Amino acid sequence: MKKTKLTGVALSLMIASSAIAKNVTLEVTAWKGNEAEPAGFGTLLPKFHAENPNIKIELNYISRGDTNVVLPPRLQSGKNAPDIMMVDMPLVKVWGDAGLLKDLGTDSSWFNNVLPSIKNSLISNNALYVQPIEVVGLGNFVNLDLLAKAGISEPPKTIDDLLTACQKLDAKGIVPMLFSAGLSGSMFVVANGIDLSDAEPWALGSGQSKFADNQGFNKSLDITRQLIDANCFDPKLQAGLDPWTTSLTEFRSGNVAMLPQGAWNMKAFDEQEGLNYVFTSLPSNQTTGIALDTFAMGWAISSTTKHSEEAQLFLDFFSRDENLAILLKEDSGYSPYSNGTSGLSSLAQGYNDARDAGNIVMWPVYMNHWPATMEAATIDGVASLLLKPSMDNEDILEVWDEVVEDSL
Repeated sequence: MKKTKLTGVALSLMIASSAIAKNVTLEVTAWKGNEAEPAGFGTLLPKFHAENPNIKIELNYISRGDTNVVLPPRLQSGKNAPDIMMVDMPLVKVWGDAGLLKDLGTDSSWFNNVLPSIKNSLISNNALYVQPIEVVGLGNFVNLDLLAKAGISEPPKTIDDLLTACQKLDAKGIVPMLFSAGLSGSMFVVANGIDLSDAEPWALGSGQSKFADNQGFNKSLDITRQLIDANCFDPKLQAGLDPWTTSLTEFRSGNVAMLPQGAWNMKAFDEQEGLNYVFTSLPSNQTTGIALDTFAMGWAISSTTKHSEEAQLFLDFFSRDENLAILLKEDSGYSPYSNGTSGLSSLAQGYNDARDAGNIVMWPVYMNHWPATMEAATIDGVASLLLKPSMDNEDILEVWDEVVEDSL
């Protein structure tokens, strides 16, 4: 498959370190850095160049979906693998366990500063294969003007507040929320299930604990039925609703009061004239709501690179807060490091409050707490519930247990 080159940034930047005597070329692949998602690369690469003039960076854009197809043959050949690759945790598990990634070690200053919520999960088979560069929030977008029309002064943070808000909005003829099975609904069910669970996510993802016996996930599915009964949404319409097009258009156009979605949409919503919104936590049993954080991406170094020292300089550059903050601001992301600069505006204060209170749930598939097949299974399970709210929880949760068992 042909690779799309970075738009607007020269791919042959002379970047380098005074410690490197000879000119070296590093190939870096990423699903950020193109015209649609620049992620600050247009600023960061020249800055890196100014600091390190002897390293030449060849930056190749490869979408996340294509990364699964394009890179494995190159990594497995051991001859023409990229030096540095943008990765997420599912990729790290597959490639790291196969010996295709370099162990970065845990003695670096940046590893000691990684957020406690993700630090331990970065280690795989006693090795560290990834340097995190972004955590993304999955929360609730709320149209404040529509809430005000229904006499609601604050975005709902608890389940009871959400049920009340839905009833008030519905009574005014306002669509309370979108709950697409493909993202909004599945993230709401998973986040509340984990928050209410007495078992750790990795215990469920390894089969040590069963979803079917888990009170938290049973209650989370029951809460979804409560939302249906409170007229929060039309369940059958949500089962097949596209979370990436229709859902975003409806919220951006001011046609719906609430949309559980990712913080990466903030930049586009900011550009919508007349949209008075905030990004806040997901309603839950916590008074602040819960913040559903997701490991978005990091850097990994190929185990066969001939330029390990130079590649490490590239990673070190992105571990510095003044550099990483540029990427995070462009991408509306959180720093994976303690006291790191946030890339979110004041419109995300409600989400920040939940994080500051420690009410954080990590999206389990993207921490490798659950097998990758659980992502589709949760979507299918929520869709089934939306199509038939009367179905037993057991019919959904036993399938999830089977998916976990099949992955072992």
